[in-house]
Amino acid sequence: MRTSILYRSIIAISLSAGLSMTSFAQKSKLPAKVKVDKPAFDTLQSPTLGGGNSKSFRPKDWLEIEVPFQLEGLNPKSKDGFADIMEVKWYIVVKGQDRKNYRIEKTVKHVNIPVGEEVVTSVYLSPNTLKRITGKDKAGKGDLEAIGGEIHYGGTMVGFFSHGLKKGWWKDEIKSVTTTTKFPLLNKDETPFKLFWHDRYAEIAKKD
Repeated sequence: MRTSILYRSIIAISLSAGLSMTSFAQKSKLPAKVKVDKPAFDTLQSPTLGGGNSKSFRPKDWLEIEVPFQLEGLNPKSKDGFADIMEVKWYIVVKGQDRKNYRIEKTVKHVNIPVGEEVVTSVYLSPNTLKRITGKDKAGKGDLEAIGGEIHYGGTMVGFFSHGLKKGWWKDEIKSVTTTTKFPLLNKDETPFKLFWHDRYAEIAKKD
């Protein structure tokens, strides 16, 4: 009897070890290794650019969400030290003035990503979008219910980030959240900040 129990225990341990080794092997075969930092937030006023004819206006507040990341290696190794293209899939939940939560999505394609150098991916909510959803002239980080995202390379998720809710929340259907395309989530090149701080951010692929 004891021999049978011991035998079953050895088999269970062996299977567990086998599964762990399989999991490790699968993880080691990822096409890229990426270090991902946590999301950061900033409120930016619409910039005033100098020109021949100055026009008066009242700058409004944009909400910027950033995630620094560093591509630590590619599999197979890159010959020139760059990745051709990576995708960041963003998921944002904003608290509405109508007591509803709205989920907005955006895929940002980055190109010429250097290996071993930290760069930043970002998205933006415009002043009008923020006011339309929240009803506030000055909305901020506190008006976001959750943030999530995935970094993809070669069709495979190689990293992710999360804030506000449990990790991977965007993969589940949440009853209190309404997914909508009514409100735009913008990448940096779609904002007035396109020409600012260029070398800080991962380069964005141009639209065809």
